[in-house]
Amino acid sequence: MAKKLIQISNKKKLIAIIMCGGKGGRMKRYYKTEKPLLKIKDKKIIEYVIEALIKSDCFDKIGACVSQNSIRTRKFLQKYNYKHNIHIQIIEGNGNGYSSDLSFIIKKFCDSNILIISADLPLLSQIDIMEILSKCDFNKTCNTIIFNKKIIDQIGIKPSIVFEYRKRNYCYSSIAIFNLKKEGNYDSELIKERFVILNRIGIAVNVNEKKDLYIARNLIKRLEYDKNNLNL
Repeated sequence: MAKKLIQISNKKKLIAIIMCGGKGGRMKRYYKTEKPLLKIKDKKIIEYVIEALIKSDCFDKIGACVSQNSIRTRKFLQKYNYKHNIHIQIIEGNGNGYSSDLSFIIKKFCDSNILIISADLPLLSQIDIMEILSKCDFNKTCNTIIFNKKIIDQIGIKPSIVFEYRKRNYCYSSIAIFNLKKEGNYDSELIKERFVILNRIGIAVNVNEKKDLYIARNLIKRLEYDKNNLNL
């Protein structure tokens, strides 16, 4: 897997962009802060995603797409860069919806392989990131990461979208890799997807509802408990 990633980086830059410019309307009914800044234990949700990307050591650049909907998230990222002496590139989207911001990002970085990832994946790990990259075909225009619906059925999370693929029910993970250099087509709604099935809890737990946040908090506690017991 490491050899494959080296070959990719030699051909084309690999960039990760965290999407965090949405309105987060469902969560704002219950919380005053923006969704990426909601805390689980001692970290904000977006920090889990940032740390997974950094620890994977697979990217030439990491950026975050913010908007007028996420002013506090932008300020947090600026402080985060200063505090940790790193550089998360802060990119200003138009805030007119996910598809609009996505189109803007893939046009801006059309000369690179772009990993698009949501800011609301608190169980994401560097192993998840490396697994994603190892399963993707970087010669394809778009690799979309999906997972079997049974994963979240078991933990009580209700998915936003469910679709049938190969006679089974799947969900989108809000993670995709784009390579548009050959295609020259930057309309995200017209890009042909290649589905990559990864049944990993780290990519399956999106925090969209108040209930999802409670579930994520309990899962992280359980994972840390199991890890500590294994180290005894």
